[in-house]
Amino acid sequence: MNGVDLARFEFDYDTTWHAFFLDADLNMYSRYGGRDEDSADGRQSVASLLTTMREVLDVHERRQARDRMAAPAAGDCGALRGDADFHPPPAKCTTPEDIPLLRTSHRGCVHCHQVAEYRMLQDFHTKTFKQEQLFGFPLPENIGIRFDRAHGHKIEKVVTGSAVAEAGLQAGDVVTRVSDVPVHSEQDLRWALHRTPEGNQPTVTVTRPGNDGTPATTVCMKLNLGLKWRETELGWRKSLRSVPLPMGFLAYALGREERRDLNFPEDCLAIKVVSIRGGGLGASLGLEKGDFITALEGSQLPRSFEDFKSDLLRRYRHGDPVHVTVLRNGKSHDLTGPFPEWHTTDTSVP
Repeated sequence: MNGVDLARFEFDYDTTWHAFFLDADLNMYSRYGGRDEDSADGRQSVASLLTTMREVLDVHERRQARDRMAAPAAGDCGALRGDADFHPPPAKCTTPEDIPLLRTSHRGCVHCHQVAEYRMLQDFHTKTFKQEQLFGFPLPENIGIRFDRAHGHKIEKVVTGSAVAEAGLQAGDVVTRVSDVPVHSEQDLRWALHRTPEGNQPTVTVTRPGNDGTPATTVCMKLNLGLKWRETELGWRKSLRSVPLPMGFLAYALGREERRDLNFPEDCLAIKVVSIRGGGLGASLGLEKGDFITALEGSQLPRSFEDFKSDLLRRYRHGDPVHVTVLRNGKSHDLTGPFPEWHTTDTSVP
């Protein structure tokens, strides 16, 4: 990522693979890629990639034909015009090296996830960090959409009671725009949601197929998004290691053999505390070295330590009471303590 224009080539920097579709002037037609906690490539398919490629080529060819009919004035370009065929252009170029902590602390190659990590650390040290920024590029399921994976941005199912259900979207609708972002892929929708300001009601435009041979129609609807609508699983993200949450302890989830030796069933939570580092959540709860965490708010769902940390970040805000159950010296104890303030002394990432 060294020297890359992050403002123009913005994507989920924890993701595994990503593609951009641009014209010769670097105007952005579409983004393709993304992942979730289940699979590194489960949200991608050859069929949906081909859908995006065909649609982008169609738009590009229409633009070329239109430009031949009316050539733009000298120096004019789509990005400067804010053309509706393109994703909104960046205000200015910014690179990883513009992040002060990265510039002073990092040497060598800059990996994608390190961009996300240094941004978080920088925001913490400049006191601009917000918990919501952990949940970038929200999934379509967060607003109630399940896409047809073979198409990419056609709605396969609308979740009952969700924001899109209340707005009136239907299965079979093809999402073509979210506010000022043209949509040719699931990732386009996720980028549009990512940049939606808090409290904003984004407008979703869809093409709705007609019935009995009637032509398709274009429908626009505003979404009324509720609280915490961005939040998704974070355990898979490499950048999770740099979140400024003072855990105050190190731990790991028991493996199969250790579970068997200690008589822990495989279908329950079993996280062993291996060291106490002082302060943070560990001190708030009163954890001790050797404790086995067996429940969070009564839930015994088996989780890795990274997933357990993700549960904490999705559930709590500073000052909220945290309730865990631990097994200590063979006896069960219920521990309660406030979720700590954001804090870290880190100024660099591995």
